Amino acid sequence: MKPLKVVLVLLVPLLASAAFVVAASGVLPYRVYVVHTGSMTPTIPSKSAVIVRDDEYHVGQVVTFTEHGLTVTHRLIAIGPDGLITTKGDANPTADPWHVPKSQIIGGVVAAPRQVGYWLEYAKNPAGLASILLAFLVCWQIWSLAGGGLTAPARRVRHVPRHRIGSHGGADLAPSPVPSSM
Repeated sequence: MKPLKVVLVLLVPLLASAAFVVAASGVLPYRVYVVHTGSMTPTIPSKSAVIVRDDEYHVGQVVTFTEHGLTVTHRLIAIGPDGLITTKGDANPTADPWHVPKSQIIGGVVAAPRQVGYWLEYAKNPAGLASILLAFLVCWQIWSLAGGGLTAPARRVRHVPRHRIGSHGGADLAPSPVPSSM
């Protein structure tokens, strides 16, 4: 295997794991949440993940906040003089019935990759995580058996052309025709 392929095979999963650990640790000013309902459809459909920047938001932006112990992602449509916010789901015909204080806003949504939330929830389940790891191992084994992977390259057999019998001036060893009897 070429050195570049070895580096990629080892480095890509390592970098992905490191990025996940850094994001989950809370070192960066971003948090990831999963959208479970369709109240923000079509802007942010159900099963999407939202990446939220802590404490940065403005009116008109989609924000994530807490309300009665739940984490909600809706559009911020107004901030009242008393510091209470008004929000609305893009798919909802009216504003939300609650008005929570600004202090409950976690932050503004900066990205919402579709279907990523589904995979995050799937990976949280031990059986889901085990199935992902098992699928990875099976693919790795198939790839290794097919000639890829981190195994030593197979030796090529060099084919030497065969010489025709008697082509080097030697005796012709080809069988002579057998006379037929009449």
